[in-house]
Amino acid sequence: MNKYSIFEIVSIIDESLYSFRYVGEEQHEFARLFDLWRDAEYLEDFFEAHKTDLSSEFWGEIDVLEAILITRKEANRLELEILNVAESGKTDRYSTLSTLFKPLYNNPLKIEHFEKNKLKGKNRPSWLRIYAIRIESNLFVITGGAIKLTPTMNEREHLLKELGKLEAARNFLMDDNNADLEIFEIF
Repeated sequence: MNKYSIFEIVSIIDESLYSFRYVGEEQHEFARLFDLWRDAEYLEDFFEAHKTDLSSEFWGEIDVLEAILITRKEANRLELEILNVAESGKTDRYSTLSTLFKPLYNNPLKIEHFEKNKLKGKNRPSWLRIYAIRIESNLFVITGGAIKLTPTMNEREHLLKELGKLEAARNFLMDDNNADLEIFEIF
C-alpha cells in the first residue's frame, strides 16, 4: 500500500466528474474540499498557521477574517461552476471541464494521457486550487485540492501532499490491473 492508497472512485456527475476517496478518509476529495473551505473554524486555523504567507506582498493586507470570508464565498461559487460545466459538457463541446481545468505545469508540449490538471478559483488572484486527472475533455477525476498562498507547490507540506496524491492517482489510473474500473467503461 502506497502513501496515498485509493479506496474507491466516486461518481459526482456520471460520465463527467469523479473523485477519489483515499483509504482512511470518510469523504471523497470533492466533498472533503468544499466542506473544509466552508468550515470557518478550519479556515481560521489554516490562515493563522499560514499568516506569514497571507500577509506577503503578493496578497497585500488581507487579514484572517477577510481571508475566511473570501474563501467561503469563492468555494460556493467554484463548486456550482464545476458542477454546471460538468453537466453541460456532456452535450456542449465548447463548455467542458477542460475549459476550467488547465495542465498542472504551464506550457505543456502536448496533452498527455492521464494529464495532471489544476483549477484555480476565478478571483484574481485566487488561492483555491483543485487538482484532477484529465481522462477526456469532459471527464476528470478529482485527486485533491488546497489553499495555495505561495508561488510554487514545493514550499509547503500541504501542497507537496497534493503533488503526491496527483502522482499516486495517475499511477493508479495507468495501472492495467485497474482497467476494470467503472470509469474505464466510459471510453
